[in-house]
Formats: sequence, structure tokens, C-alpha cells
Amino acid sequence: MRITRGIAALILIAILGGALAACSEPAVEAVARVNGEDITREEFDRIYAQVATQFGGEIPEDQAVEYRKLLLDMMIESALIRQEAERLGADLSDEAVEEGLAGMMGESTDMAEFEARVVEAGLTMEDLRSSIRDDLAQQFMSAHVASLQGDVALPETYALLEHILVDEEQLALDLLDRIAAGEDFAELAAEFSTDPGSGAAGGSLGWAPTSAYVAEFKDAADALGVGELSQPVQSEFGWHIIRKVDEVTAGTPVTEAPEELRAEVEASGANLALQEYVADLKGTAEIEYLDDALAP
Repeated sequence: MRITRGIAALILIAILGGALAACSEPAVEAVARVNGEDITREEFDRIYAQVATQFGGEIPEDQAVEYRKLLLDMMIESALIRQEAERLGADLSDEAVEEGLAGMMGESTDMAEFEARVVEAGLTMEDLRSSIRDDLAQQFMSAHVASLQGDVALPETYALLEHILVDEEQLALDLLDRIAAGEDFAELAAEFSTDPGSGAAGGSLGWAPTSAYVAEFKDAADALGVGELSQPVQSEFGWHIIRKVDEVTAGTPVTEAPEELRAEVEASGANLALQEYVADLKGTAEIEYLDDALAP
């Protein structure tokens, strides 16, 4: 039944297209074509306007060309991911898109009000539906690529760290004394840490390889055993008190890592694998740049 409706929709589009042609309406201009699928200038310009909004409404002239090329490259990759997901059987139907739209709106949102907000943002509902379809395709392809990977091991040691960052060494020493006396690390982090992100989380920095941190912090963290506190460590950001909550060494199978770390590493690995997959797709795709100014 779904196939029949799809054919009927295509016939309707063909009829409307013929009527428009009979009225001598100009053809929609495209900036690129991906395996025969057009990326229209109208769509490209609307989305670029949203990018410009992030710069207060205007991108500096000396950066505009590169941003436009980057945007087009992202749109080409989205088209390739969507095409490949469709080829592999992803459900990117109108029904699936409408379900995603309903989830985005929430039960209490009025459709007219929602559409007004979309239009106010300079987009159309079709832009939004296209974005939802792209997101469904991305999720499908991420899962597909992840399924192709074998057992993965951690490429380096990951640590679950907490820290309190302050401006003065003496304050750091005082806080160390208070922790030693039994005061709660998380409460002190929330009260004193000048790092707003981790401070609000009780000092937690989450799971990460210590190579992600500045050298002084990394060296001090590497030297700690699980459960140990560092002496005050100075970096360009101030004075740190570091606590190592947990650690998983390089070479450990990801399937044996704690759930939070496993999810993070799997997501990161799937993202990298998807990038490689898309690069292969680009290498074999028929991509036409129809605007010389946007060609790589």
C-alpha cells in the first residue's frame, strides 16, 4: 500500500511539474548535483542565512567564501548519507519524518505556533522536514557502520577525573585540608571551583584520555592511583586539585568498559567510521559543482 501511494505522489508531482512548465515558470537553479539529485540555490541560501545568524547576521567577507564552500560540502555529505541509507533500506518515509516532527514539537505545542517560529527563523517546514529526514538517515548509517566494526579496544588509557580549580595556591591547600577532614569534594567544587562546567557537576570532568588535558594536568593525573587526590597543580588556568575516580587502561575491550565510557567511545568510533564511509561514498559518487564559486 505504501508503494502505491508513493507512485501516486510521483505522478502528482509530474502533473504539477508539467503545469508549471506550461506557465513558463523558470527552472529551479541548483548549486550542485549529487548522483543526479539537485541541491537548490534557494535551499542553500536559506541555510547559509542561518549560519550567518551565528555571526550576528553577517559573516566577515574574507571568511564568507570558505564558509559557503564548507556548508555546501556538508549538504553534499548529507545527500550522500541519505541516498545510501535509502539504498540500504532505512525508513525515511513521510510517516517516519512526521513522527520525528511530532517528537520534536512535543504534545502541547500548537502546530500553527510551531510553524510560525520556523518561518521566523528564516526556514520553511520543508527545510525542517528535510533536516529530520537527514537526521534519521544519519542515525541509520551510524548504526549500520557500527555493526560492521569488530571488537574494538581502547586506543589509550581513559580516566574518570574530578577537579577543583581555584586562582590561589593557598586556597587549594586549604580545600585539600578540608577534604582530608571529611568535607565533601563535590560540595566544595560546587562552591569554590572557577570552572563553571565541572563545578556544577561536583567537579566531574567525565571520562576522557588524559592526553586531552594540558601537560601539567595530564602529568599529575597520570601519576594518581584510583581514589587518590593530587597536591595543588598549577596550569595556565589556575590551581587544580585532581581526584582520580576510576581508570580503564589502553587495550581493554570497549565491551568491558563502564557503561558511560563504552557509550562515549562507541559513539566516537562510529562517528569516525561514518566519516571514513562517507569519504568512500564521495570518492565514487557523481558530484557536479554547478556554481564555480563554490567548487573546491
